[in-house]
Amino acid sequence: MKTPSKTILTLLVIGLVSCGLFSQQAQAVPITGGISLAGGYVTNTVNLNTATAFTSFPFALVTGVSGSYTGVGTGLGSPLVTMNPFTFNPFNGPITPLWTFMSAGSTFSFDLTALTSILQPGDDTLTLKGTGTLHITNFTDTVGSWVFTANQGGDTFSFSSSNGAAVPDSGSAVALLGIALAGIEGVRRALRAHRA
Repeated sequence: MKTPSKTILTLLVIGLVSCGLFSQQAQAVPITGGISLAGGYVTNTVNLNTATAFTSFPFALVTGVSGSYTGVGTGLGSPLVTMNPFTFNPFNGPITPLWTFMSAGSTFSFDLTALTSILQPGDDTLTLKGTGTLHITNFTDTVGSWVFTANQGGDTFSFSSSNGAAVPDSGSAVALLGIALAGIEGVRRALRAHRA
């Protein structure tokens, strides 16, 4: 017959192994790769050389994908992309989200958080650069860089963003491991004191 201390230890070991096997893993899965969009725009002036804001985006399509975006349709197979208007001079961000769409049951979006460069040389073109946050369902929000270009000729724009540094885990997994180890040590000491 087993002694009560062996039974308790056996149950603790079974519980610990069960927690390890059946608990959801808290691993961060950062977004990799990038995405490119293109479409039409309307500005707050009729001339791109003097514009300070985009007032609407009549249409936007996904034109290129890589990494975590692989599988999203492009061109005529693109999902419907919704883009929000924004002011770039002065920048009135963050814009959350700048764009968003659904594909294969997942939501994809991008928050424009910083504008670091405005190039408006007076030749009917505009280039904006900055940083933002990429979002995909079941992925960790990931910091990324972005470039937005527009031209007056066809009233068209292109936008691309790609991953940067991942948002770090808050340390909750390490804290839970520490609590579990402290608990096991506490039970071990209690059993040792009970035997004495």
